Formats: sequence, C-alpha cells, structure tokens
Amino acid sequence: MQRIINGIREFLPLGAREAGVVFMGDVSAKLLTFLITLWMMSLLTAEDYKLYGLFITVLATINQFTDSGIQQSFIRFYSLYKNSDPDRAKAHFQMAIRIKSLLILITAIVLYYGAEFLAVSLLRTPELVMPLKIMTIAIIGGGMMEFILAVLQARQEFIRFTIVRVTEAAIKTGTIYVGILVGAFSLTFVYSAYAAAPVIVAAVGLLAFRALRGAAAYDWKEITREIWSFGKWMMVTSFATMFLMRLDVFMVTPMLADSPAEAGIYIAAARLCTPLIVLVGSVSTVFFPKAMELRTVADMRHYVKRTFIVTLPVTGIGLAYLFVMHLAVPHFFEKYVDALPMFSVLFIGYAWTIIGNPLTMLILSIGRARVATYIALIQLPVTLLSHYLFIGSMGSMGAAISSIIVWFAAGFASLLYIYLHRQEITSAVPDATAEPVSE
Repeated sequence: MQRIINGIREFLPLGAREAGVVFMGDVSAKLLTFLITLWMMSLLTAEDYKLYGLFITVLATINQFTDSGIQQSFIRFYSLYKNSDPDRAKAHFQMAIRIKSLLILITAIVLYYGAEFLAVSLLRTPELVMPLKIMTIAIIGGGMMEFILAVLQARQEFIRFTIVRVTEAAIKTGTIYVGILVGAFSLTFVYSAYAAAPVIVAAVGLLAFRALRGAAAYDWKEITREIWSFGKWMMVTSFATMFLMRLDVFMVTPMLADSPAEAGIYIAAARLCTPLIVLVGSVSTVFFPKAMELRTVADMRHYVKRTFIVTLPVTGIGLAYLFVMHLAVPHFFEKYVDALPMFSVLFIGYAWTIIGNPLTMLILSIGRARVATYIALIQLPVTLLSHYLFIGSMGSMGAAISSIIVWFAAGFASLLYIYLHRQEITSAVPDATAEPVSE
C-alpha cells in the first residue's frame, strides 16, 4: 500500500494529496447512488426498473450533447498552458464557458420539445414522456456541474472536485431516502431528485470560477482555431463513445420488447457495474490532465509505468467487488440472480478498461485526436452489428458478450497505433509562444 501511495505522489508532484482523494471521493459519491439503486431494486418490479434504467441512460446520453468535446478540449489546452502561459490558459477557459453555456441552452430546448418523439417513436416507451420533460432541468444543472468538474480537474484541484461530486450525490440520494421514509416514494419523485440535485450544486459551484475571471489578452481567433483543431475530433469521438457505452441498453430494450423482464434483468446487471464504472472514471480523472502535459517519449515511458502502479490494485478492488456481489445478490435480491452471469461478463470488459484507459489517452498526447475519432467511428457500426447478431441469437447475454469483444478489439488497435507512433509526441505540442494582443 505504501508503494502505491508513494507512486501516486511521485507521479503527481503538483497535486499528490488532492489526487489521492479522488479515488475515495469518487467511490463515496457513486456508492451513495449505488446503494439507493440497490434499495430501489427491492422496491420496483423488473418492468418499473426498466423505466428507471432508461431514464438514467437517456440522462447520461443527453448530457453528452452539452459537452460535445468542449470539456476535453479545455482540459487539454489548460493543462498544457497553465504553467508556461497562464493568460492563454485563461483565454481557453473563457471561450469554453461561452460555448458550453450555448450548448446547454440548445440541448435543454430540444429535449423539452422532442420528449414525446424520443419516448414514443424511438424508445417505444410512452411512460417516459413526462420524465424526459423533468429531465430538462437536470440537463441544465448537470451540464454546468460537469463543466465545473472539468475546470477543477484541469486545475488538479481534486479536493474541491471531490466535494462537488459527493455533495451532488448526497443531495440526490438523500432526497430519495427521505421520500422512501415518509411514504412519498415514486418514480416521479426519483426523477425530480435527479433533476434538482445538480442545479443546486452548480449554483454554488460557480464559485470555482473566481480564479479564472478577468480579461485575457489574446487573439480570440487564434484560440478558436486551436479549440476547433482539437475539439472537432473530440466532439465526434464523444458522441460516438456516448452511443457505444449505452448502445447495449438502447438495443436490448426494443429487441426484447416482448420480454420486458429480461430487458430489466440486463439493465440491472448493467447497474451492478456502477462501482466498476466509478473505478474507471476515477482513474481517468487522475490521469487525463497528466497525459495532456506530456511532451517527450521519456515522459510517456514514465507515465506508463506509473499508471500500472495505480490501475492494477484498482482492478483488484473491482475483483473483490465482483466476489461480494455474487454472495450478496442471491441473499438480498433473489429476483435478480439471473443478472449475475451477465454482470460477470461485463466485469471482464471493465477490468480491461481500468487498465487500458490511461494508456489509450496517449493517442491524444501524440497529437492524433483524429485517429481516436476514426477508431470510435469504426467501432460504432461494428458494435451495432455485433449487438444485433448476438442479442438476436443469445438474448440479453449476447449484449454483454458483444460489448467486451468490441472493447478489447478497439483497445488493442489504439495501443498498437500509440506504440508505432510514440516518437511523434515531440512534434505534437502546439506553439505556446504566441504573442498576446494588447487590449
């Protein structure tokens, strides 16, 4: 354990203590949500759980439209310039928040007026019309909260990052717990809690922007070109990844429309993976800004070694969780025992992701954002075809098997490309010597 702690401190000299917090904080935040998810499994039928699972999946998907790659672009350039050219880093923040605010507004309006079409025509679930209208509020608060988290991540202020995450989860789950205790629990109550919590946190979290206020004396056309050159690829990649990560749920629901209970079982298996998703996200949170700072091949080698010091033990934590769930589900959630085989298969894919994500980030460090986009775009139709074939022949288990096959293939393709082009990192750093313009 001491070796792991020392490794993290050496790897993150500018924020060692804060970075150590992100794992426990992220896990704590998601644990609150996960516990309420487990409790709801005992309160809801498989059919109702399907509605809840769809709401969560659609919310996460729509939230991606408020990002469109702008957050990754901001973290990329802020991390790159924050030490060598602070004014340029601040200019990237000011441009990013303008774009982000516009994206949030457009997404919320489209969702509100398109709720009926999305619920009835695409998801074939008319019961979701009103929840989607409630979701409009969650999109506004969630979109701004995610940008606040991106700012804190880029600045490597992981203690504040953790406070924001935990506070949002505590408000959301605390509201639901109160509803259960006072007898007001319903799916509508749950939807409202998911909508209100991020709005409250975002309103307070705007204080995180204080250090970045003030004029930045830079050529805004230049900043815009820089954002566009990187952000356009991240935008396409983020949309492709958004569908890739949730395509299984979107396809299981209509393909198993005649067996809603089976679809609900698969969604329950996917929800059991929440702690694994948390581990993936925690690792990515810590390593992404550091990967964006790399400038030499020697830096990359050092980075790779340090990722393994963290990701291998984290994968071990995931394995322990897998074991615990195989003991707990038959005892506490007997009606969801059939979800365990699918959960076990999905675990293999998430274990690979925990180890591989910090390494595949290097494709951005060598200046090949477009290649990451190409891989994601190729992966999308392959996943669509694979899910169609596997779900059609194996039912819900086919979605789990199909997912891990494609994840492994895409990961190996990315790692091979990075290895072959690793020397190009020295020419991938944008020119940070641009002269500021006077105001």
